[in-house]
Amino acid sequence: MPYFIIAILLIALFLQYKYTPVQKTIIDIQTTSDTIHDTIFKTIHHYTPKPFYTDTGSTKWRWHPVDTNQILADYFARYYYMDTLQNDSNALIVLFDTVSQNHIIYRQPQITLYLKTIKQTSIVEVSQPSSNKIYLGVAIGRNPNQFGLVPSIIYQSKKRMYSLSYDIINKDLYVGIHWQLSFKR
Repeated sequence: MPYFIIAILLIALFLQYKYTPVQKTIIDIQTTSDTIHDTIFKTIHHYTPKPFYTDTGSTKWRWHPVDTNQILADYFARYYYMDTLQNDSNALIVLFDTVSQNHIIYRQPQITLYLKTIKQTSIVEVSQPSSNKIYLGVAIGRNPNQFGLVPSIIYQSKKRMYSLSYDIINKDLYVGIHWQLSFKR
């Protein structure tokens, strides 16, 4: 009989370990990151073409009336230009130029960087606490006449605990039921 109870206790312990429910929990982690690049300044050499042939008189001039005031007004006028250098998912880069007297007299860049949002999904397996639990234990006792060695199994449900014990020395079987006490104010 004691070997039968020990075998039942071992099987119950194995089944509780094997069939513990596992719930998958999805955790969303959003990370905002920015890419930083090193700035390297590059000198730009303006190429001025040098003439390799000069025509000294083969052009025939025709005389037309010329509006000098209009030419000077165009020369001293301010012209505003807008040039989009980059417009994609990384950035929007726009240059605003002001040109007068055949020179750039003012340049303003407008740079809008778009930060990257990386969505990372992690699946974490979390062991759910079982509402039903099984406990194994051993108790030793003594009364004036004899000793007792009692292996026991306890089953815990949501509301009650049930116990089954067998005294190996005295060959006694014990069955018990227990309730949880709550002292609420």
